[in-house]
Amino acid sequence: MFNVTLVNLSADASAADTAHDRSDLGELPAAQVQALLEQFARLDAVSNADAEPQINLSVRSGKFIVRTGRGKLFLYNARDSAQPYAELTAAEIVSQLLGEAGAAAEGAGADPADPAAQPAGRPRPANRGIAVAILAAGLAVNGYTAYSAFNTQTVNTRPAVTLVTDPAEAANRLREIAGTYATGSQPGDRVIEIRADGTALFSAFGAKGARSYGSEPFKLGRHGGKFALALRDAGLIEIQNLDTVVYYRDIYRRTK
Repeated sequence: MFNVTLVNLSADASAADTAHDRSDLGELPAAQVQALLEQFARLDAVSNADAEPQINLSVRSGKFIVRTGRGKLFLYNARDSAQPYAELTAAEIVSQLLGEAGAAAEGAGADPADPAAQPAGRPRPANRGIAVAILAAGLAVNGYTAYSAFNTQTVNTRPAVTLVTDPAEAANRLREIAGTYATGSQPGDRVIEIRADGTALFSAFGAKGARSYGSEPFKLGRHGGKFALALRDAGLIEIQNLDTVVYYRDIYRRTK
C-alpha cells in the first residue's frame, strides 16, 4: 500500500491548479496508484508549468516525490534532494517502491507484508532497486564519475547535515541568507523565499504571476563543507553563496 498526498492536483490527478492545494488520499493499493500516475503524466504543459503539481508517495522503503513533464514521470527521493531524479514509467515507479515481489502480491490481492506472499529465495530489497534506478539516471543525465557508481547509500537515508547549535551564529547566518531566490522570471520558473524565522516559502511563476504552493520549516546546518537548510520533509536547500542556492539540482539566484 502507498500513502498518497496530491499537491496542486485534482483528486484524480487529471487537472492541476494551486486552488487544489494539498489533498491526502490516505492509503491506496498499487493498481490505483499506477492509474493515478498514468493520469498525472497526461497533464497539459501549461497547467503543469503554472501549478507545479506533484504526487507525494510514502512506503516502507521511504518517502518520494513524483513530478511530470512532457508526458514523462520523474521520481525524487524526498529525504535527499542532492540525489538525481529517475525517469520511470508509472508501472516502474510502483514496482521499484514496493519491490517486484510486493507489487506482484498486491496485484494478486495479497498483503505484500505477509511472508507467505513472497516467492522463495531472497527478494531484492526495494530501496536498493530505487537507489540503482536513481543513480543510473544521474549517470546518464549528469555524467557522474565512476566513484558515484559505487555510492549505494539507500534512498531512505537523509543527507548528512551537521546542525548549527549556537543560537547567535544561526541567527546571524539566517539574516545573511534570508531573501528571495528564483530559477528565472518566466512562467514555470520556481521561487523560494527563505525567511529568518526558519521557514521556506515555495511558489512558481504562472501566466498570472507567482502562485504559492506551500511552506516548510527548516534547520540551519552544514553539508559538504557549506551551509544548508535541512527541510522537515522535502530535502535540502544547499547554500552555494549569499546569492545562489540549489534545490533538487535546480539553481536559484537571489532576486531580493
